[in-house]
Amino acid sequence: MKLFLAHAHSLNPFDLKAALLAGHAQHPVLIHFPIGLFIASVVFDLVAVWRKQPILATVGYYNLLGAALTIPFAIATGLGAWQWQLEGAAIKGNLRLHMICALTSALLIFFLCWMRLRVRTKGISPGIGYWTVTLIALLTITLTGHLGGILSGVEMS
Repeated sequence: MKLFLAHAHSLNPFDLKAALLAGHAQHPVLIHFPIGLFIASVVFDLVAVWRKQPILATVGYYNLLGAALTIPFAIATGLGAWQWQLEGAAIKGNLRLHMICALTSALLIFFLCWMRLRVRTKGISPGIGYWTVTLIALLTITLTGHLGGILSGVEMS
C-alpha cells in the first residue's frame, strides 16, 4: 500500500493514459456519481416538501433513479480496485465492512427507488417509512465512504 502511495505522488497529473488505465483509478471517480445523485435527490425531496413544489419531487425522483442506474458501475469498479489496488486481499476487517456497507447502501437505494416508483404512480408523497429508510441510507453511505477513504489511504487510520 505504501509503495502505491509513493508511486501515486510521482505520477504526472496530466497523463490521461496513466489516469484512465490505472487499475484502481475508476472507482474513486465513479463512486461519486451515485452518491451525489442520491444526496441531490434527498435535497430536492426536502425542498419539494418545504416549498410545496411537486416539480422538485420529480427532479428528486430522477436523481434517485440516476443513482440506482449508476450503482452497478460503482460496484464493478470497486471490485476492480479490490483486485488491482489491494491485490485481491482477504476480505476481512475494514475491507469486509466497506463491502457490506457498500452492498447495503446499494440495496437501500434500489429499495428507495422502488418505494418512490410506487408512491409516484399513486400520486402521493413519500411517507415516514420512506424518510426513515432515506436517513438509514445516508448514514450507511457515509460509513461506506469513510471506510473507503481508509482503504484507499486518503484517510490514515
